[in-house]
Amino acid sequence: MKSVRGMPPLPEDGSPMSEPVPALSQPNAFRDRLRLLALLALVALWIGPTWVRAQVETGVVDEKGAVRSGIAAALALIALWGLSATSLASRTLRGLRVGGAATDAFLALATTGLLIVEHPWIPGGDLREAWVPIFGPLALLATLDAIVIARRRKPGFEISIIRAGAAIFAAAALGIDGRWIPAGIAAWLGIAPLMFLKLPTAFKARRSLEAFVLVAAVMAGLAPWIHKLAVGWNPAIDRELSWPVYLWCVTAAFLVTSALDGLMRPEAEAEPA
Repeated sequence: MKSVRGMPPLPEDGSPMSEPVPALSQPNAFRDRLRLLALLALVALWIGPTWVRAQVETGVVDEKGAVRSGIAAALALIALWGLSATSLASRTLRGLRVGGAATDAFLALATTGLLIVEHPWIPGGDLREAWVPIFGPLALLATLDAIVIARRRKPGFEISIIRAGAAIFAAAALGIDGRWIPAGIAAWLGIAPLMFLKLPTAFKARRSLEAFVLVAAVMAGLAPWIHKLAVGWNPAIDRELSWPVYLWCVTAAFLVTSALDGLMRPEAEAEPA
């Protein structure tokens, strides 16, 4: 068996092998595990301590992070979990694509569930029923995309492009109508399928994934203020910047830093020979 540097080994007769060996991209396991620990800290801050004491019609209530940061934080956390787990577990272009599509499926499914139960995180009144047929099919398309990529020997980008086009069209229509929360979610679901488009190697795909981790981390850090602008806050009777809010922002800043490091060093550094 003969081999050429940068190419898979060839049989002794010189004919190429029928199945090329995919190039592997080793994750930076230390960075990815630290990132997952930081995400655990964010979840604990999101559901644990009281962020503020707020004035409502019936009196004064304690409001936790989930109430103060809403849908922006919820979907940012889902995206960060999915992309970080993908970065840690995947070593091939196929694996990275499957993880990206699965993350999009969870985001669309969570949005669909919130619309069905008419959750106040996504205001819109009776119009919310009309948005379910947008995000439900996007969840199914992303799931189908993940399955096809995982099972087909040479997966293309047909389904990725179809769901990207459908989501971008929906985002434009919702944005024109001034429905900024569903429009923003649809915009992510439209752009995310294109993160691996025409990238020939796992190394380049991993760098593209880190760019989306960066965007999700920024969204997580800004989530309380995004929620304030898009949905609204109950007025706080004390200061709004409490210690859980500071810790939330610091932890999100760490995730942003990890993504910037990932853009510069997508893979684990090779061990010296």
